[in-house]
Amino acid sequence: MMAATRLALLVAFAALLAARGAGAKVYVEWRPRMSLMGGYNDNVLLNGSGADGFGQAVPGLKLDLFGEHNLHLAVDCQAGLARLAHPEQFGLSSGALAANETCNMETRVHLSPRDKLHFRGGATYAQDPFSIAGLGLLLRPGQSDIFVARINGDVEHALSGHSEIDYGLEGQALAFGSGDPGNGYVLAPNLRYAWKTSARSKWDVGVRDQLFFGVGAPVGSPRAPNGAPGGLLDEGHSVLLGYTYALNPWTNLTVRGGGVLVTGLNQAAMPTARVLIESYTPGTALSVTVAHDLVIGPSSAGPLIGDIAEVGFTRDWEHVEAHLRLGVYRNAAVSRAAEIGALGYGTEIGLGWKFTRDLRVEVAGLRDARLNDVTVAQQVDRNVLQLRLTWEKARFE
Repeated sequence: MMAATRLALLVAFAALLAARGAGAKVYVEWRPRMSLMGGYNDNVLLNGSGADGFGQAVPGLKLDLFGEHNLHLAVDCQAGLARLAHPEQFGLSSGALAANETCNMETRVHLSPRDKLHFRGGATYAQDPFSIAGLGLLLRPGQSDIFVARINGDVEHALSGHSEIDYGLEGQALAFGSGDPGNGYVLAPNLRYAWKTSARSKWDVGVRDQLFFGVGAPVGSPRAPNGAPGGLLDEGHSVLLGYTYALNPWTNLTVRGGGVLVTGLNQAAMPTARVLIESYTPGTALSVTVAHDLVIGPSSAGPLIGDIAEVGFTRDWEHVEAHLRLGVYRNAAVSRAAEIGALGYGTEIGLGWKFTRDLRVEVAGLRDARLNDVTVAQQVDRNVLQLRLTWEKARFE
């Protein structure tokens, strides 16, 4: 994870040097911050064995770089050090400090009058129980370390004033420790042709290839019965039709769907669909997602059927800010699509008060739980309460 953090900062620094070397005008903002957090977790090791309070210190840094060609590079990284109130009761890290790190990067730039690049990437590593709540994963009992990484990049090439070709790559990785059967990643290159039918609407048609890889597995694992070291397990080949409509100047509706053919260790065919509503104003952000697709999950490497219904909302007033997230998730094996599979949900609600432009206090509650599978429901049921005091410098230049 720290390598990913260093890489993101190096990319930002390289972009800055390149822009200055070319004589371009560059504007830089950086915002250091420090958070002190106390909380309570009623399922510390995600196995139903016990609860405890914890404390955590989280330094962080935000960097925004603006340049010519509409360049905007944003990097947001933070690292946390934490300890349970009674670590000797749980054996977590032998009573030493536990750590978590998160780094996200996003960049937009006009490569040429016809080409636009948009890239988003992020990675999180956490030692339970400090940061895994709220990731929207139906975790297995006892998973105490988690690494999650995501990338999403696309280049829009304008063919005319009304049509374009988009080249994209999506990826996600999950890891839970050496030999865990859930260790794996997926890479998904895609190609779309899009055309505008009005000032507010756009259609697109394209293809996508999802490549599912495993990263080692113990002997006897369903995905590697002979202890195979991993590698390419399955492929998902999709043909997709999409429609995007601007409901108003700050809200977009995107609907995309089609069919997926799975080849490899699994052989199956299934429909796929995604509905996304995104709305952004200076004081409000809303995101609604409903989807049925192939995903990777923590139970085993390779593809799973993933259903998601999630809403996120953030409201920022002059002195008060609030956020809410609620998601319901389903994971099912590709070979048993008609079965219910694993159902679960995650929710988070938070409220903050801004004393000054730089200093605020926040309180938040999180819950992750299963809706079925009584054999593990109590083990993965989790409630977390947090109280956080955050100082973030509003602006440095």
